[in-house]
Amino acid sequence: MSNADSDAPSRSAYEAHTPWTPAPALLVALVASLSPILIGIASVLAENHGLIPHVTATPAGQPPSLSSPSLLVQMIAGQMLSLVIIWVAAGWRGGRAQTLRLAAPQTDWLTAIGYGLLLVAVLGPIEVLLYRVAGIGLFTDGRWLLEGLHSPLWWAVVLAAVVLAPLWEEVTFRGFLLSALAKSALGFWPAALLSSAIWTLLHWGYSWPGLASVFLAGLGLSWIMKRTGSLRAAVISHSVINACSLSVIYLFAPAT
Repeated sequence: MSNADSDAPSRSAYEAHTPWTPAPALLVALVASLSPILIGIASVLAENHGLIPHVTATPAGQPPSLSSPSLLVQMIAGQMLSLVIIWVAAGWRGGRAQTLRLAAPQTDWLTAIGYGLLLVAVLGPIEVLLYRVAGIGLFTDGRWLLEGLHSPLWWAVVLAAVVLAPLWEEVTFRGFLLSALAKSALGFWPAALLSSAIWTLLHWGYSWPGLASVFLAGLGLSWIMKRTGSLRAAVISHSVINACSLSVIYLFAPAT
């Protein structure tokens, strides 16, 4: 057998190793996931005290506009805070590398991109079908991104959606939380179902086809983690999915 063959990931390269048990890990993941709300509260308090410019209120029933610099700063700050919380927690007892699956070997970038494109090819038609069955417009759950993508701050929207969101969400749900759940009596796939369901709740407010699509993406990303044992593969694949979604929204979503 060649060295290349011996270094290739098996069909089940994932092994859960972490000092965290499920209940504390779940609590930390929830705190990290709610940190953007804390940033929002802090921003409101700062606005009320005149420390930062007031953000125009979003009309009822309409999504926030990501063409607003203040809202983009809040979003990015919340993502960064979430990532810091999980990064610090994962380092407890020196277990960060094992908990987050950071140790070698890591899937190379091109292979990880290929996994992302595979998920897009598999899940894209399913998503379209779900929206058609529900009788809901395909861009219903993504329109809140459109104004920001057509603004001078489009690069910040891309940064938040294609870089930071995949990074902190994968570190949290396919890294930190999944390892704690999969190490328990649940085993990998029940743990993947639970972590994906919790991740889906972050998107509450989406239509049911949107929530179903997020959940299926979570399972797909969990499959990539199981197959490769590589957090890099999950992060890059997630970035590819989000980049494809933004591109479709930018190119095809109607302005009104």
